[in-house]
Amino acid sequence: MSRRIETMSREMKHSGIEWIGEIPKEWKVAKLKQLGSYINGYAFKPEDWSDSGKPIIRIQDLTGSFSNPNYFSGTIDNRYLITKGDILVSWAATLDAFIWSNEDGWLNQHIFKAVPDSCMNSRFFYWLIKVAMDNMNNDNKHGIVMQHVTVGLFGNFLVGVPSYSEQQKIANYLDKVCGEVDEMIALQEQMIEELKAYKQSVITEAVTKGLNPNAPMRDSGIDWIGEVPEHWKLEPIKYCFGRRSEKNNPVKTKERLSLSIDKGVTLYAEKTTNLDRFKDDFTQYQLAYPHDIVLNCMNMIVGAVGLSKYMGCVSPVYYVIYPIRPEIDALYYSYLLNISTIRGVYYSLGKGIYAIERGEGRVNTCRLKVSYDDFGRLDIPIPPIDEQKEITEFIQNKCAEIDALIAIKQAKIDELKDYKKSIIYEYVTGKKEVV
Repeated sequence: MSRRIETMSREMKHSGIEWIGEIPKEWKVAKLKQLGSYINGYAFKPEDWSDSGKPIIRIQDLTGSFSNPNYFSGTIDNRYLITKGDILVSWAATLDAFIWSNEDGWLNQHIFKAVPDSCMNSRFFYWLIKVAMDNMNNDNKHGIVMQHVTVGLFGNFLVGVPSYSEQQKIANYLDKVCGEVDEMIALQEQMIEELKAYKQSVITEAVTKGLNPNAPMRDSGIDWIGEVPEHWKLEPIKYCFGRRSEKNNPVKTKERLSLSIDKGVTLYAEKTTNLDRFKDDFTQYQLAYPHDIVLNCMNMIVGAVGLSKYMGCVSPVYYVIYPIRPEIDALYYSYLLNISTIRGVYYSLGKGIYAIERGEGRVNTCRLKVSYDDFGRLDIPIPPIDEQKEITEFIQNKCAEIDALIAIKQAKIDELKDYKKSIIYEYVTGKKEVV
């Protein structure tokens, strides 16, 4: 059971800190640099990387899965060593505090390690930094493309500090309550992933097997399709679709379109990440029209396929295709050309090596692109046009139901995150007391 918590009745004083307001009378005000030391990460260069040694810890290792690290086997000051339980602060991009829970590694740039002084309980120190990072306003943050907080600005940030014994009580309470909230969030996230997987299975089953469970079936002879209804035809993509390849020269539109794995084709103006990748010269791009299918030749293997609802210009590395026969429904094939089984085929067709700059001097490699000729030779099922439309209507209705459930789960996650944030703020700033 959690300890009983009550709204404070003890005497308060104004802290003189705008983001906190009042704090308990016995609390003191201090700058973060008076409460601990902060070790800035080492600026590793690509030539420092190795296949052995300890991993180099990057910002993405703090916020996501710890995978595909670079290693360093050389010799540097041990103050850059990260061990389990260390408090790490991302001072660029994510602007948050984390407890490191993986293997030992080396502290990379854009992260600093926070080491509490003896006057600070280490767990309270972590919660305090987390609240501080969340409440630094735009005057404390710099950068447009990637916000960051310098060590100097961070160190001068004012906070309220209780006695060591009260720090311990607050830390114990927050560890327990926030741990419970994190478990609830993880459960909701797991259910969302299961719903997404179910959604994909519904789409795959519908576009490859149809909606009639009693229909006579036959082997398609194609591994990624398997059996199909007996009355369906099979033909190569190139006999069903044309490639548009229409340059935006002279300029017909300045409406820029974006293609993403999660959202398909959207207006570039609606993007919130990876901005400013379009060049000012619109003649360098190609056109896409409503009901065209757009595929990223280098990312179709991971789901960058979508149906356009707009006329606009898209990247020249995209394939833009359109039906050339009346019995081909673009919406049906936008689903078919993005199911997980065909993505495996795209991967097998990928040629070349493509380097992707991930930041911090890190480069990942992946297979380059699926050639349009190879793509066009793929056989696809062709149900009667009425059946295609029936299938797409079923998919849209079923996916709407699933998306509604996902939205409910996501709303619950957002609610839990807001609750967690408010709990941390209220107790770290003394608005509520653990009694």
